Amino acid sequence: DPAGRPGPAGVTYERPRAGAAIERTSCPSRARSQRTAAARSKRASIRVSLTVSNDRKPEEIVAGREILGDIRAGRVRSVVDFNPDSLNIISCPSCSRVENEAFIELAEDVKRMTAYAEDHNLTIAVMGCRVNGPGETDDADLGLWCGPNHVNLKRGETAIGAFPYDRILDELKRQLDDIILGQEG
Repeated sequence: DPAGRPGPAGVTYERPRAGAAIERTSCPSRARSQRTAAARSKRASIRVSLTVSNDRKPEEIVAGREILGDIRAGRVRSVVDFNPDSLNIISCPSCSRVENEAFIELAEDVKRMTAYAEDHNLTIAVMGCRVNGPGETDDADLGLWCGPNHVNLKRGETAIGAFPYDRILDELKRQLDDIILGQEG
């Protein structure tokens, strides 16, 4: 704060957690500014958001405690080092803007279905709403964002189409296979 008073500072940290759809995510510029703010602050906070159903949200508290344990044990690095040759799945934490609870199951299904591509440098973003989804998926190789009755799919910034929930995984797999074939060819 400009007056030199300590203020809350957040640092986003995430590690794989069993049963949560999100694997890993990164926002280097935000993380740098948060680390700088945390270093200047006498108080710090963590925020944990998992893509899980509302009845499983207490798991965020457990994950937060695990993060604090990692910090105490010296296992937190200032820069997350992702393997550039691996699949990166990003999903939002599900909030009140989610119009279909099937989003959470979809995020988990995407994680399972894409396991075969884990050794490819690709990012898949699965967002729960049409408010943030279109923009937040722009940097992903494949982006999905959910509406009440369908899921929108795009490849990079190019819209592929809107698909019913029961057909989106088949189309996602077709698009993913096509990208992988292009990387190998």
